[in-house]
Amino acid sequence: MKISQLIAELEKVKQAQGDIEVTCTGSSLPDNHGGPIPDVFETTVEGLRVTRDSSSLGPRVRVQM
Repeated sequence: MKISQLIAELEKVKQAQGDIEVTCTGSSLPDNHGGPIPDVFETTVEGLRVTRDSSSLGPRVRVQM
């Protein structure tokens, strides 16, 4: 998702719900791992950092949790 798309979506939520906390959900397990209960976590977003490495993805914003 591009920054402009993220901002637009967050603005829609802000209009409907107010200036609420942003969280991020993740897992240390791959998708469709076959287990009944995935090892998931949810935490607040603490910051953003631009990363530039040698991968084919190019520069991107990393969400810090």
